[in-house]
Amino acid sequence: MPNPNSLVGQLLTTTLDTYAPSIVDNVTNNHPLLSKLKAKGNIVKCSGGATFQEKISYATNGTVQYQGEYDTYNTTPQDVISTATFAQKILSGTVTMTDLEYAQNAGKEQIVDLLAAKIKVLESSLSNTLGTSIYADGTGSGGKDIGGLQLLIADAPTTGTVGQINRANYAFWQPKLYDFSVESVTASATTILAAFNTLYLRCQAQMGELPDMIAADSVYFSYFETATQTIQRITNDKIGAMGFDNLKYKSSDVFYDPECPASHAYFINTNHIFLKYLGKALFTKGEATRPYNQPAYVIPMTMIGNMTVDNSRVHGVMHA
Repeated sequence: MPNPNSLVGQLLTTTLDTYAPSIVDNVTNNHPLLSKLKAKGNIVKCSGGATFQEKISYATNGTVQYQGEYDTYNTTPQDVISTATFAQKILSGTVTMTDLEYAQNAGKEQIVDLLAAKIKVLESSLSNTLGTSIYADGTGSGGKDIGGLQLLIADAPTTGTVGQINRANYAFWQPKLYDFSVESVTASATTILAAFNTLYLRCQAQMGELPDMIAADSVYFSYFETATQTIQRITNDKIGAMGFDNLKYKSSDVFYDPECPASHAYFINTNHIFLKYLGKALFTKGEATRPYNQPAYVIPMTMIGNMTVDNSRVHGVMHA
């Protein structure tokens, strides 16, 4: 039997080279939020750095004034810009090919077919993991998870630290909240529209800033769907064509996500939320390597990234 080393390594590398762009596309297109962030250019490649940073304005400029013809300008120095910093998290997966698999799948086409099947599994696994992580709070896997919506748009918006900024100390860094229990309202199909109206208004903390996407679990999505079945509903054809079940509420696309935490809905302004990453692509392919003590080849695919926000008060969360 010919030595598999050179052939297998080359096939692994070239085959994964071919599939790598489609893996990135399929992962990002498999979730409405990621798809919308991608369309807006908010899946952002960063050239380097030890953290991901967002410049934020946290106060108004106090020099603005009405003045007389010969009054002096107010030149008091203003400290109104700060930086939110977000850790870089690593998500990885591997494709392997053993010498036994090489022998059992003799012929270039058969090997490529086997690799293609393995890559499809990797693609699905990366997609599922990232789709779940979108809602993570950053504490999973011993703090290695990305900080998703449960961190950025938290149930308790006046506590915790996001981007190294303590929300308890800065109201501008607190997302909006509609808590059914605090509002003394029972969540149902008859109360969901009023709740949507209230939280939607709360998220309009700045002129011209509106939520444009609402991610809901099955309970809240069903309540909203029932409440709107008797009136005309307008869906987003583009999102619908991608296979996502969605409705329309004012400026927002409303969609059901099975990964959304139970009895939750997130009101998201996608102008101010990002997925940032390091590397040539969202998922970067490593080189095929052969462990010295194993008859196999391994190629890793890695994402070094995290979710970030540059404006917290334009987002909101609804829960019971």
